[in-house]
Amino acid sequence: MQDAYTVLTPGDMRRLEERAFALGVPSLLLMEHAALAVVDALEKALGGDCGDKSVLFLCGTGNNGGDGLAAARLFLMRGGQPTVWLYGEPKTEDAKTNLKWLNEMHVPILNLGLPGEDRLPFRGGGAGRHYDAYVDALLGTGFRGKPEGLLERMMLVPRHDFDFSPPFPPVIAVDIPSGIDGKTGETPGAFVRADVTVTLSHPKPGLYLTKEREAVGKIVVADIGLWDLMPRSSGLLLPDGLELTCEVLTPGALKRLSRRPVNAHKGNCGRVLIYAGSLGMAGAAAMAAQAAVTAGAGLTTVACEREIIPILQTLVPNAMCVDIAEAVKAPPAYDVLAVGCGLGQSEGIWENIGKLYDPQKPAVWDADALNLLVKHPIQLGKNTVVTPHIGEAARLLGTDTEAVLRDRLAAARSLTEKYGCAAVLKSDVTVICAGTDRGPAYDLNAIGTPALAKGGSGDALTGMLAALLTGEDPPLQAAALACLWHGMAGLVGEEIYGQRELTTRQLIDCLHAAEQWGRGERPAPKNY
Repeated sequence: MQDAYTVLTPGDMRRLEERAFALGVPSLLLMEHAALAVVDALEKALGGDCGDKSVLFLCGTGNNGGDGLAAARLFLMRGGQPTVWLYGEPKTEDAKTNLKWLNEMHVPILNLGLPGEDRLPFRGGGAGRHYDAYVDALLGTGFRGKPEGLLERMMLVPRHDFDFSPPFPPVIAVDIPSGIDGKTGETPGAFVRADVTVTLSHPKPGLYLTKEREAVGKIVVADIGLWDLMPRSSGLLLPDGLELTCEVLTPGALKRLSRRPVNAHKGNCGRVLIYAGSLGMAGAAAMAAQAAVTAGAGLTTVACEREIIPILQTLVPNAMCVDIAEAVKAPPAYDVLAVGCGLGQSEGIWENIGKLYDPQKPAVWDADALNLLVKHPIQLGKNTVVTPHIGEAARLLGTDTEAVLRDRLAAARSLTEKYGCAAVLKSDVTVICAGTDRGPAYDLNAIGTPALAKGGSGDALTGMLAALLTGEDPPLQAAALACLWHGMAGLVGEEIYGQRELTTRQLIDCLHAAEQWGRGERPAPKNY
């Protein structure tokens, strides 16, 4: 698996395919590769054996439907029993060719001519029987609008089997679940709820930006033979003519964590200064400091109120502590500053941040530091990373959460432009953004778990990011790795401790296992 995949819009993919066709790549070959990837995912979802399994293939009239028709043929060749339900007659030559082959192989084809409510082959829109799985090949990534009539009814058929007791039959979507916009993720009407989405050649932004993320299921990126033609940039957001690059990380990217030379010592492994904590919120400082230590910071110092120093010395014995009153007079030497976790929002705290912060050095601003930034908006250094969740981002941008959620890419970009820094917009899919001379660059992290949805998780991310910023990676890359590592540790922790039970300290304890997973030294968690 690659370390990262370039995210491309449906328009990007059309241009990419046109380049391939111009170079003589047969379109029918690409369809065959796509179908093979779909059947591989289908076979895995069926427990590793297609033999005597009954699967309903829902196929549209375009090349997405053609992929489904080809997949039905390959499924038959592996011993399966496919049934194809066509929305209408195929419109593309490759889809027509695959339909002809299926007819020659006597595969049951449900094609009742022109779409119409009175033409449903199943009463009430239900399948009328139990299928072992479904393949959704109705609509491709280029479809926009609201599905209606027979098309809408067909999209809802897979869920009718859910009247049965679990385990429910798996649903495999080709490229994107039908009804989800490939570019924006919007769902103006009915949509298919998939368990696995086999996205072709490159992941599409809608898979990550949709509010219906559970409907996407597990994303499998299928190589259909276009990697050598990968474009440099994407057409996601180009309102001002700038280029844009966007990648989504995979666990393999964690191999980028540098190995240390044999003569490394604490002085050259990075000095992190954390201004965090207050009475009643000492735990936030402790979690950030422990994460920084565990993620590899050579020396970690916590600047805090004197009264919580005994607490932190007990909770994080590897970290040094200094009274904030003394720290602002003579700031400890540091390579990276992290501020905000559990601080409070008094004016005195803002003044202290100003005395510690050096915009020429890497820094992480989180939590209460962001709330203070709302009250005192300033341009931060290009080496600074802000790490707001959706609500904090809305306050920083002077808008509401719905506006942020409606376009997280644009929101992250606005944060970088307004505050002159890199941004980590935390959510179920975290958007990491930094400006470049050619335009905005994005990384997406979609690896994580609801086990991280509790107080302390963000503090751990702050400490991890501060530790990684002590290295040579620029803010965008360091932030992306920190988010990936954090999410992978969450998955490992969920498997060991449970989704509800995982604590932040246990999360931090799972960082090594997550790194081993990324390096291929241990298997992925079963919940991945």
